[in-house]
Amino acid sequence: KPKKKAEPKRAKPKEPQKDPLRELAKAAAQSQAGEDNNHTQFSDHFSPDALYSSVITALNFKREADALLAGKPLVNNIPEEDLADVPSVADALGALQQSSDARGAVQETASLLKYLTANREDIGQLSGTKGLSQESINQLDLVDNLFGTIKSQVDVTTELKPALGNLQIPMAKLALLEPRFFVDREHPARGVVDKLAHLAASANFPNKALESRIERIIDKIIDDYDDDSIVFDTALAKVEKLVAQQQRAQGRNRERVIKTQEGQQKLKRAQMAAADVINARLAPPHAPEVLLQLAESGLRDLLILTHLREGPGSDPWNEHVKTLELLSLWLSEQREDGTDEDLLMERSLEAEPLIDMISQEISAALPTSIAHEAVLNQLREILDGRQEVVMTPVAPQEESTEPGVAEVRSKIQSLPRINRWIQRVNQLQKGTWLNYKDKEGQKRRMQLAWISDNKDRFIFVNELGQRHADVNAVQLARQLSRGVKPPTVADKLSLVDQSMYDTLEHVQKSLSFARNHDSLTKLINYDTFLEQVGRALRHSERKHSQHAVMYLNIDQFNLVNEVYDEANGDLVLHEFAKLLAQLHGKKSSSSRIKGDEFGVLLLDQSIKQAVEHADQIRSDIESSSVEIEDESVTFTVSIGVAPIRDYTPGVDEVMEFAHSAMHLAKDRGRNQVVEFEEGQSDIDRYKKSQQEAKSNIQATLETDRFVLRAQPIVQTTVDGSAPESQHFELLLGLTNKDGSLSSPIEFIKSAERYGYMGLVDRWVVKEAFTWINKLMDYQKMVPHISINLSGGSITDDSFMDYLLEQISEFGVGTSKLCFEITETGTISNLVKAADFVQTFRNIGCKFSIDDFGTGLASHNYLRELPVDFVKIDGTFIKDIDNNRNDYAMTRSINDLAHFLGQKTIAESVENRNIIDKLTEIGVDYIQGWGVGKPKLLVDITDDLDDIEK
Repeated sequence: KPKKKAEPKRAKPKEPQKDPLRELAKAAAQSQAGEDNNHTQFSDHFSPDALYSSVITALNFKREADALLAGKPLVNNIPEEDLADVPSVADALGALQQSSDARGAVQETASLLKYLTANREDIGQLSGTKGLSQESINQLDLVDNLFGTIKSQVDVTTELKPALGNLQIPMAKLALLEPRFFVDREHPARGVVDKLAHLAASANFPNKALESRIERIIDKIIDDYDDDSIVFDTALAKVEKLVAQQQRAQGRNRERVIKTQEGQQKLKRAQMAAADVINARLAPPHAPEVLLQLAESGLRDLLILTHLREGPGSDPWNEHVKTLELLSLWLSEQREDGTDEDLLMERSLEAEPLIDMISQEISAALPTSIAHEAVLNQLREILDGRQEVVMTPVAPQEESTEPGVAEVRSKIQSLPRINRWIQRVNQLQKGTWLNYKDKEGQKRRMQLAWISDNKDRFIFVNELGQRHADVNAVQLARQLSRGVKPPTVADKLSLVDQSMYDTLEHVQKSLSFARNHDSLTKLINYDTFLEQVGRALRHSERKHSQHAVMYLNIDQFNLVNEVYDEANGDLVLHEFAKLLAQLHGKKSSSSRIKGDEFGVLLLDQSIKQAVEHADQIRSDIESSSVEIEDESVTFTVSIGVAPIRDYTPGVDEVMEFAHSAMHLAKDRGRNQVVEFEEGQSDIDRYKKSQQEAKSNIQATLETDRFVLRAQPIVQTTVDGSAPESQHFELLLGLTNKDGSLSSPIEFIKSAERYGYMGLVDRWVVKEAFTWINKLMDYQKMVPHISINLSGGSITDDSFMDYLLEQISEFGVGTSKLCFEITETGTISNLVKAADFVQTFRNIGCKFSIDDFGTGLASHNYLRELPVDFVKIDGTFIKDIDNNRNDYAMTRSINDLAHFLGQKTIAESVENRNIIDKLTEIGVDYIQGWGVGKPKLLVDITDDLDDIEK
C-alpha cells in the first residue's frame, strides 16, 4: 500500500535496516514458487530445461537487484506492444553484425544489451520502441555472461580478442532465434564457441597459421549467418579439424619429450649397471691397477653399450661380466702364487685369445678408440709374468643412484609434514592434468608426461606438448600442498555451462553477502564477526598464537545528528566504514557492531602491536574527513583493545574487555587508545578455569557418558511423500546421572577449543563401525550412515591413517559410509580438506558438506570440495514457508549443487509446510524432527529389516 511520506528526521546512529537485496529475494522467490517444478529431475538425471529455468530466474534476480541498488523501479509498466519483440531485435542484430564499427563498439561497451539500450534510437529496427522485450533481454544477458566468462576464464591471446569478440552479435542473434541453444548441449554453436575460445588461448601462440585460420572461420560466420544455423555446423567441422590437428601436434611433441627422457633414463640405467658391475669386481680397499685402467679405457663403455643394445640379461652382457670376473681372479691368483712357471705357461696360452677377443669387442663397439690397446698389452705382459701385478687403492663406492636422488630421499625423511603429499605424488599417473596458477594469477594446466623409475623425477608438458617443468618428488609434493591439483568438476564445464553456473553463483553470492554483511556499511555484521573471533580464539588455544580485538566508537556522533539529517548521518557511517576497511590492513577484518560502534579483529598481532596499530588508525581517522553538503566533516574515535591469548576465557569476554577499554578511552577524554589490562589474578583464574574444563573433557572421554543416536535422512518425491529411510546421521549425546540424555553442544565447543575433537571423532568412528559389525552379525540390512568429522580431524594426517586402519580392521562396506564436514571446518586448509575428501571417495566413501550457506565464501567450497551431498543450513529451512529470502537462498544453493552433480539435504525440517516448499524447490533429501526424531542405535537396530535369505 502507498505509504504516507515521513517527515525528515534528525540523523542518529542507525541500526541495520532492511537490505534491498533481502527484499528483492522475496519477489524473486514468489515468482519461483509459481513455476512448474522441473527441479525434481536434477537428482536423477540433470534436466537442461530445469537448469535453464533456474538461470533465467537468477538473471531476473540479478537485474532487479541492480535496479534496486540504482534506485530504479522493479516493475516495468511499459506495454508489451511498445517493446521491441524478438524478431525485431534479431533483425537489428543482423544489420549490426555486418558493421565493423558496431562490432567494435559492442566490444568497447563489454555488453551487447547495454549497447542496444544506449543506441536504441539510432538502430532502425529498434527506433521508436520504448525498450526490449523480457525474452530478448534474457537472451542478451545470457550471451553477455557467456562472453564475460570467456574474458575471465580463458586467457585469449591479444591478437584474437577482437576476432573472438566479433562473435558476440551473431551468437546473440542465434540465441534469440533458437533459445534452446543454451539448453541443447549438442548444438553446434556451443561447440564452436567453446573450441574456438580454447584454441585462441595464449598458450597456443604465437602461431600465425592458426591465428589466420581462426579469423577466417569467424569471418565466415559473420558473413553467412542469417537465420540458418547450418553455418555453425560448417564452422564446427572446420574448428574440430583444427582441434584434431592441435591434439596430434601436442601428442607428437609430448612423445618427443618422453622419448628423449626415456633415452636419457635408459642411458643412466646402463651407466649405473656398468658401474655396479665394475665396483663389485674391483672392490676396495685395493684392486689391480691394470683392470681399473681397462675399465676406463673402453670396458665400461662396452658394458654400457651392451646394456643399451642387448639388455642386462642378455648373453653378451653376461659374457662381459664373466670376462671381468675371470681377469680379476687370474690377477689375484697370480699375485698370491708369485711366478710359478707352470701357472704362467697355462695362463699365457689361455689369456692370449681372451685378450684378443676383448680387443676386438671394444674396437667393434668403439671404432675410434685406441686407448685400450696399450692397457691390453700391459695385461698380456702381467699374465706372461713379465710384469708384476700392481695394486692401487680403491675408495668405497656408494650404491649407484641418479644425481640428486639421495638428497631427495633425505629431505622426505626430514620433512614428515609433506608425507601426505609424497603419497599423492606416488599415486599420480602419466597423462594426469594438473591445474596451477602462474605468476600473474592466470589459471594454467600441465600434463604429467614422464615419471622416473624410482618416482623421484617428474616431467610435465604444457598444452602444446612442450616440456614445461622438471621437478623432484619433494618439489611436486610442495606444489600439491599449495593447491596444484587435477581439474575439479567446475573446471570441466563447457564455457556455455560455466557462464550459466556463474549466473547462478552470482545470486548465491548476493544472498550470502546480504546475510553476512551490514546493509548500511557493507562491513561484515556482528554475528559473522563473533564467529571470526571464535575461530581466532580456538587458533590461539591450539597454536599458542596471539591476536587482538579493537572496539571503536565515533566520538560525539550526536553532533553530526544535530546538524545533518538521517540520510547524511548514514553517509557518515558509510564513509567511516570505507575508511576503516582501508586502514586496518591485511589479516584483519572489520565489522559494524551497532549504531556508531565498530569492531576490528587483528590476526597474528601481539597486544603491543595491536595497540600501535590501533593508534595509527586513530591518527589516520583524525586527519581524514567526509564531504557532506559541500562541507568537510572530521571526527575522532575512541578505541579499546583486548588481547586474544591461549588462556582468554571466551568470545563474549573478549568483546566485553574491548568494550570496557573503549569506554575508559572516552572517560579519559576521547580520541585515544586504551589497552585492556589483565591482572595476574585474573589470568590465574582464567588458566585454572581452562584446566578444569580440560580435565572435565578428559574425564568424559574416559567414561561411558557418550552415546550415539541416529536420525533418519529421507528422500523426497514429487508428491512430497517420504518413503522409508535407509539413511541415518549419527548424533552424539551425553548421558546424565539420572539416565537422561543431554545435548553435547557445550562439551563439543570446549573440545573444539582445547583440541580434543580428534579423540571424540575417533570414539564416534569406532562405535559406528562396531554397530555396523553387530548389524551384520544380526543379519540386518546395513543402512547408509553419516558420521560427523571436525575440521581438525580432516586436516590431521594421523586421523586419516586411523580412519583407513579402522575401515580395514572392521571390514565395513565403504559404499555405506558418508562423512559430514562443516563448511567452517574446512576454512583453515581447504587444500588438505579437499585431499582428505578425495582420498576416501577413491575407496567408495561419500561426503557431505554440512551447515552450507552460512559462510562468507560458501560458493568456493562447492567448486573446490568433491562432495556428494550439500546440507543446506537449518537457519534457511526453519522459516522457509514464511520467509521468501530463505526460500531464495535455499533454491540458489540447490541449483548450484545440482549443476555440479551434487545432491542436496535440507536440515531442521519441522512440518508439512516446510516439506512442501522443499519439494517444490527440488531438494533431494530432508532431515529433522518433522521427518524423524533421533533414536538410540539399539532401537534403530530393531527397526531395520532382516536380510532376506
